[in-house]
Amino acid sequence: MVWMPLRERIDTMPLVLAGPILRRTEPNAVTVWVALKASCHVTLKVLDLNYNLLLFDSQKTIKIGTNLHVVAVTAKAESNVLLYGDNYLYDLEFDGKTLDYPGILNASGSITDITYPLFNLPSFALPPHDLNQLRIVHGSCRKLHGESLDAMAGLDKMIREALIIEPKQRPHQLFLTGDQIYADDVADALLLILMEASETLLGWSEPLPDVKRLDELKPGKRNNLATKIAGLTASIDKFNRITNIDKSHLFTFGEFITMYLFAWSDVLWSQLDNFPEYTDINQNSSLFGQAEKEFKKDIIHLKNFLSTLPKVRRALANIPTYMIFDDHEITDDWNLNMAWCDRVLSKPLGRRILQNGLLAYAICQAWGNTPNQFTNHNPGDALLKAAQNWFASGATDIISEQEITRRIGLPTIADIRNTNPRQLPQFDDAIQWHYTIQAPGYEVIFLDTRTRRGFPGKEFDFPALLSESACQQQIPDSQQPIPITFIISPGPVVGLPFLEGIQKSAKTVAEKLGTAAWGFDPEAWGLEPIAFEQFLARLASRNPTQKSRVVILSGDVHYSFAARLQYSAVQPFSEVNNQQNNQTNQQLVIVQFTSSSFKNEKREAGGSYSLHIKGFIPFKVIDHHPKAEILGWANSTGGKLEIGNYYTYSEEFMQYLTWQVKAQPAIVNLVEKRTWFRFLEVLKKPEWWYRIDFLSAKLEDVTIPDYSHSVNPKYIIAPLPKQDRNRALENYLATAKNHREHKGLWGHGKEIVGVNNFGEITFEFDDNKQIAVQTLWWRLESYEDNQLLETFPLTRYEISLSFDDKECPMDDVLREVE
Repeated sequence: MVWMPLRERIDTMPLVLAGPILRRTEPNAVTVWVALKASCHVTLKVLDLNYNLLLFDSQKTIKIGTNLHVVAVTAKAESNVLLYGDNYLYDLEFDGKTLDYPGILNASGSITDITYPLFNLPSFALPPHDLNQLRIVHGSCRKLHGESLDAMAGLDKMIREALIIEPKQRPHQLFLTGDQIYADDVADALLLILMEASETLLGWSEPLPDVKRLDELKPGKRNNLATKIAGLTASIDKFNRITNIDKSHLFTFGEFITMYLFAWSDVLWSQLDNFPEYTDINQNSSLFGQAEKEFKKDIIHLKNFLSTLPKVRRALANIPTYMIFDDHEITDDWNLNMAWCDRVLSKPLGRRILQNGLLAYAICQAWGNTPNQFTNHNPGDALLKAAQNWFASGATDIISEQEITRRIGLPTIADIRNTNPRQLPQFDDAIQWHYTIQAPGYEVIFLDTRTRRGFPGKEFDFPALLSESACQQQIPDSQQPIPITFIISPGPVVGLPFLEGIQKSAKTVAEKLGTAAWGFDPEAWGLEPIAFEQFLARLASRNPTQKSRVVILSGDVHYSFAARLQYSAVQPFSEVNNQQNNQTNQQLVIVQFTSSSFKNEKREAGGSYSLHIKGFIPFKVIDHHPKAEILGWANSTGGKLEIGNYYTYSEEFMQYLTWQVKAQPAIVNLVEKRTWFRFLEVLKKPEWWYRIDFLSAKLEDVTIPDYSHSVNPKYIIAPLPKQDRNRALENYLATAKNHREHKGLWGHGKEIVGVNNFGEITFEFDDNKQIAVQTLWWRLESYEDNQLLETFPLTRYEISLSFDDKECPMDDVLREVE
């Protein structure tokens, strides 16, 4: 069938092109985001289960183009109206027409595409008062043409089954921790679709700076513009060669925002048998050409994505959803280091791409995160007004563009160089991308680790993912004790040691060769020790009590795992003031749960599947769990600091050596220093110390079946939290051809899950235990050829938040300290 572009179908489209997506939800305010084909006043009504009206308000859409109008409408009251733990419904009206009016969601007026059978309207629940009843979902990295099926569709199963069995146990919040779209890695066929859809929806074309030949904007032809004219680095590989990754990078605002519509809704997509052919992009077809093979493979992955997209759309309409960017919303390596900023911000096309990506992010993600920033006289409101003027001018109004740049906080290279210490600057009249949410028994802090970085070293040195001032601002002092603090960090705070070691080595080699290590993504938290230690100290010091429990949720890396960090300090590290008299005997327990990717697993050599098979250390060793035991001193001068002695055997004699450390801060990893022939003696008491443990999943008493015919149910209901898992898990494994993969190499369940997945977070708190749980939903292979089972809660990590956990004793860290 010949591909049918959107312009030939737009008149048959319903009013709602994408959404509704339920966004920030609080006792006195609820926000819903929608994208429409026509301008409307959108009214949001929030109802109880008896259809009593509790909240309502109306807001007019902003006009992006002829056929595209967007709004994040908030229904708000002066006081709290909704109760924590209760279920609610919501309805939308479009110039008085409700969701079930023909032509709003579809021609018939049915709303079953966005509702679950228990209710005839979309619904949600506020978080419960009891942490033991809380159910949070998180995940990241959703590339439309990524391999395999979209794990995010499993959220639909989770919500649907909970509403059937026990509505109060439905998931309460969804945290999308980055890379909700991939702007830099786009399938050629998808870019063709997006370009045509952008023209149809907007009705105007954006002139791009420094683009002299329009044929360079065609799908598959953009690599030169992206890499050389815009300065982007996604196409530079680990050996500093220019590949072709950026060949279909998003450039225009229309392409960015249209990508969001296609990522979140199936409305604009053509039918599965109505996709572009290779000849729609390349007139000269080559049957055995590699490019054509890649094109056809991408089409398969895009069709897989579309096949489950209706489930994703329904889930997003029925769970409060919070988002934060990582780099791929804008471009790979975004603000990686000072050299990257110099390379891209100095180029007009590079700046325009960053501007377009951030403007689309503001409209599609940030507006729902912090709706108050988009109300009268706030930076978001000023941004929307300037954006509408820019859209109306066909992207030619220079004054409006300057206002957009100001409100999204896009710096010049001079702005960065004028800071001291050197960092990405904060602009008071720009939108703040970081934010917090509050709920009973916990708070959630979403970090902006992209636009508030510090660059303390040379041009190519590792960045501080948060500058010192950004760390203080984004993680402020708490005015009252908080039982649990969630930190949303797009990248893992505690990274796998051997991978961070590779990044350090790559940077060293690159420097010797006079090149850059772009392809290794050298931007982990731990690569910049000062920023990392400041971050830990901030978490330990901010609580008015001397004990803090933190759960870090992260993604980015395309595999999932669990780690634990326990921290103690008589003097937490601080660059500002190393004599904080009130910061003594601080204790901190961090549980880090990483979940990634929704749809971007990689099975080629070195991809995420390699870690999925091998675990934390990809070669066999006796102790397969990496760990660290750290002692730290501020050492403000950075000079040699004498901390003790060590005794070592050499040539059959015991030698005594003074132990000195030179750095700021002075850090010692005792696990690396201990050997069978060396005795350590620490005489200078550390100012802080901590241990890091990387942990396997729980060893569950599950009988893995030997034969496919032992159980073969058509549908297996996933266990709810606190329910017995064994029977359901055994039934699921009985239908899986690769069921032994569930337990992994070491028999405890996967250490690392490197296939498409998402994480479910729950708690088990009582007088005897304080446990945080991550259950990873991923899928195994069916016995049917080339078929996958649906996602299921397979891997379960149970990590202690106790300060005296016997499995991770803090006394071990101090055993060499005199």
